[in-house]
Parts: sequence; structure tokens; C-alpha cells
Amino acid sequence: MEIRNIISFMKIAETNSFSKAATALGYTQSNVTMQIKQLESELGTILFDRIGKQTTLTENGRVFAKYAMEILTSVDNAKLALTNSLVPCGEIKIGILESLCITYMPEIINRFHLAYPAVNTIIKIGTFEELSFLLNTNQIDLLWTFDDPITNENWIKEFEYPNQICILAAPSNNILLEKEVSLASFTDETFIFTENDCSYRNAFQQLLTSSKIPYNTFMEIGNTEIIKKFVASGLCLSVLPEFTIQSELSLGTIQVVRLPEFQLVMYGQVFYHKNKWISPAMKAFLAELPLHLNKPCI
Repeated sequence: MEIRNIISFMKIAETNSFSKAATALGYTQSNVTMQIKQLESELGTILFDRIGKQTTLTENGRVFAKYAMEILTSVDNAKLALTNSLVPCGEIKIGILESLCITYMPEIINRFHLAYPAVNTIIKIGTFEELSFLLNTNQIDLLWTFDDPITNENWIKEFEYPNQICILAAPSNNILLEKEVSLASFTDETFIFTENDCSYRNAFQQLLTSSKIPYNTFMEIGNTEIIKKFVASGLCLSVLPEFTIQSELSLGTIQVVRLPEFQLVMYGQVFYHKNKWISPAMKAFLAELPLHLNKPCI
């Protein structure tokens, strides 16, 4: 049953004329006649009495008119609902590394919620492997990670931005007093590291090991906030992305140790699945991100 046939039916019922209905709807009279024949065939009944120049609804036509009005009202409501759906609303599910979440999300979500209060943001924190599974099984809409450049044939990369990896020390650490820091400066130093599947941690350790520099590992932990507290206490050194230490650098509680042999840049990357429908909420969130990702590396 075609909507246009029902619209023609209602217009004829309103005007009591096939020719007037055709003119009002921009059809030829023959087209309108064919539409009503199709409708009557589908319903198995005659909808109009056409006696002379008079066109009136049959009893069954009057019964159908009630339901036809409900059908067209429902169609109009559906169109309105879809039009309103262009305004960001509903849920957006974001999978993100903990360090990225702590650094960026409070400011981003604050601005995003003020602009789009009808959107409910759901954050899922996990490792890259965990978040990859969630993206591939449609349990999250976006994946935000930090690593070497990643390529996946099933994913669309929306953003990729660089960030410097930094060696960190407390201001009181003697290594900062050296005029020129070299790899030998780290001999027998104590470190607190992120977990052992972390790319930048592994890159730094490989540099020390390949240069035969002995060092001590005090602790391994995935929480960058805890790592920064231990570094600021003067107990140990660490290696973290620049984006995680902006506050500490401003306060002077942590300083960056400059080592010419260690110039490592890794990349924040935001993905969605290639088969994912990009909802208005997702579009709005992705439009918000560049406002927060333009900070230069130190």
C-alpha cells in the first residue's frame, strides 16, 4: 500500500472530485484514477461511488478514511521524529585509554554537554586490545588510543595527532644539574614504568638495554597519576607522554630531562568502524575534538 495512493484517496474524499484532487496534487486525472484502482484492489473493496458528476465515499470508503488519516498522521510524525534526530541526542559510547581520559575528557565533556545536553556520553576505559574488541563488536562508537600509527582495514581513522614522549624527574633530581645529559647519566637510576605492553616504555627500555645502561625498575603500574606522584616525590624517574604532564610542568613539580638520543613521538588516534552509521551525536563529538588536540609538543 503506497502512501501516495492514500494521499490521493484523502484528497478526493476532501474535494469530492478526481479532477480537483489531481490538480491539487499535481497529477493527471488518469494517474489519480489508477492510484485509486490500485488501492481498491489491495483493500478488496470499492472506495468511491461515481454517479454522474458526483463522487462520494462508499460505506467502506468512510471506514477506510478513518484509518487512512491515522496512517498519514503516523507518517508525518515519523518524518518529524527523523528531522528532530538530526539534532544530537541519545547516547555516544567512547572507548579510551585511562591517561587520555584523565587529561582530555573533563574539559571536552563539559563543553560538549553544555552544547548538547540531550546526549548521554558513556565512557569505557580499557587497554587497546580491550577497546579494539569493543569497537569491532559495536559496543563502542569511537576508539581513542595513543601509540605508533595504527592501520586497520576495518576502521576509519578520524584524527591522528603527535605528542612527544618525555623523560621525567623531580626538580631536586641531580640528573637535572648535569650540563649535558647522556645515556650514561641514567646508570643505576630507578624508574617507575607503565605496564609492559606500553610502546613508549618499551622503546625507552630498549634504548637503555642496547646501550648496556643498567637501571632499576621500582614499580610497574598503568595509572599515570600515581606515576607522576612518585616522580614528583623524587623517588624515581619515569617516561610519559607530554599531554599527561601539563599541570605538573606548570606547577614545577616535575621537569623534563632532555636526552638527545631519545626523541620519540607517538600519536593520539581516534577511530570508528567502517560499517558504523555516524550519528549526529558522533558528528558533534568529532567536531569538538580538534579544539582540544591542537596543543603543540614541548
